[in-house]
Amino acid sequence: MKKHVMVGLAAWACSAGAVWAQSSVTVFGFIEAQVGRQTGEAENAKVFDMGGSRLGFKGTEDLGDGLKASFYLEHRLNPDTGTVGGGDTFWKGGSWVGLSSDTLGSVKIGRWWSQAFLKSQYAADPFGMGTLGEGTYGSVGCGPNFSGGCLGAFWLNNSVSYENSIGGFSFGAQVAEAVGGGERPANLGLSYASGPLYLGAGYEVSNDGSQDSNWASVAANYDFGAVKLYAGYGWGQTSTKVSRENLLVGFSAPVGKGAIIGSYDMQDQDDVRVEQLLSLGYKYNLSARTNVFAVVANDSKAPAGTNKSGYALGVFHSF
Repeated sequence: MKKHVMVGLAAWACSAGAVWAQSSVTVFGFIEAQVGRQTGEAENAKVFDMGGSRLGFKGTEDLGDGLKASFYLEHRLNPDTGTVGGGDTFWKGGSWVGLSSDTLGSVKIGRWWSQAFLKSQYAADPFGMGTLGEGTYGSVGCGPNFSGGCLGAFWLNNSVSYENSIGGFSFGAQVAEAVGGGERPANLGLSYASGPLYLGAGYEVSNDGSQDSNWASVAANYDFGAVKLYAGYGWGQTSTKVSRENLLVGFSAPVGKGAIIGSYDMQDQDDVRVEQLLSLGYKYNLSARTNVFAVVANDSKAPAGTNKSGYALGVFHSF
């Protein structure tokens, strides 16, 4: 549950004779911690966070005639040590200011999620990229033995993003400043949702600043009630034209106050299998904001000297 710390109250500031009012500011976030052993790593059992525990602030001012001004700040943290998550990026989850229209969509300037990730890649993972079962972000072109970094981007710095929704369709486009004097990163995302059906697609170029790197992805979900099915496929190449592919299929099935979740994730580089991850878990909802979960996973292609099998027990609490 999100807490509105300023709703219907005025935050007044006088500047050059003008008086401005902030309509609302929301504090939000979650803390997630797990105990277990991760696949693809040499460490023994430890405490870790794969969901990206966070603290965020967002606000909206109604400017009238369907126009709104907004801001967004999201900090990441490591609950096991209390340190900043995401290295030197304090507002890792996003930092932007923007304008939106009820009919024309929204424009955000700053750091924000890749539209390809939002519309396609995230939707393909039944674990929601928050537990041991999500592996190493194959839907974003990352893997344990991949050369270089991710082909897809989670966020883009110094970016301008446009988003709009019409009926069941949602569209997004994003472009950013050139990386290291190279090419400008850019991406597109498109999704369609109608009842139990969700379809998504994304395309990204030059996330590392090179001309040849690219990543495309598609996703499909269908909720039958007794079980929800997930599928995703991604393909692309690095700056040196090394090819990568990812196939992810999975399910979630409600059982009691929780759900059984499973997935199978395959990742290839130049037609060589580098990850083959099978995951199974159970999430039990203690309330609308709190759950506990258990996950087991096995990666038959984990690098030599690392764990092929893993397990985790965790707690998730949102606010």
